[in-house]
Amino acid sequence: MLLRCDTSAADSYTSQAQKSRVLSEAWFQSNGYCLSCDNDRLRATIANTKARDFVCPSCKHNYELKTFGTRPKRTLVDGAYSALMSRILDGSVPTLMMLERNDAWEIQSLTAIHHLFLTPIVIEKRKPLSPTARRAGWVGCNIRLDLISPDAQVEIVKSGRLNEPKLVREAFRRFEQLRIIEPRNRGWATLTLRAIRSIGREAFKLDDLYGQEKQFAEVYPGNRNIRAKIRQQLQVLRDLGFVAFRGKGTYNLLT
Repeated sequence: MLLRCDTSAADSYTSQAQKSRVLSEAWFQSNGYCLSCDNDRLRATIANTKARDFVCPSCKHNYELKTFGTRPKRTLVDGAYSALMSRILDGSVPTLMMLERNDAWEIQSLTAIHHLFLTPIVIEKRKPLSPTARRAGWVGCNIRLDLISPDAQVEIVKSGRLNEPKLVREAFRRFEQLRIIEPRNRGWATLTLRAIRSIGREAFKLDDLYGQEKQFAEVYPGNRNIRAKIRQQLQVLRDLGFVAFRGKGTYNLLT
């Protein structure tokens, strides 16, 4: 994988936004590979295809490319709220590829945000555009990256260095089994996994999660049975092989 864009590909463009799009898409098409299967090539979609820029010819997994000078940590501005929510609920939301580059168009990082961690709870609805705007009433959204577990953020390139594709694919595919959870309910499981990760150690107690009850209540303000839901999600994560019950309210996170 060549970690530098060929800037001559955008010589005919004057708009900085167009240059950024052309250079990043050209680099990704030449260097990107499928995380869901072993295909080493991705195909660009037809121009203006909604919500996906690349698709794997073999397994049909979709990818949407976002490019930044500095990768956002808390919030990622996205498109129409209703369209993204619809794709999440029908299972067609793509994996997000977050490409970070410097001024010389050297690739600093490439991070995949696993599509199964894009749940309703991480989508923040923005205010409608004002009546005087060209698209008056249009409602956009933000993706709350800070509510997504680190497990979902798979590093393909980190600090200007390429990670081994075999290990990248293993990290990505480990969470494909979350697919069996209905999208409307998957947020509970992924938020619980994030809370477990934030504890900072493999062995943890049920009380450690109870101590983060406020975090769950902020995301699910209408729920009055947070602790019961936490216990339920630990069973779900145990059955999926992400945690192991050690007895007496003690668990292990299985890496």
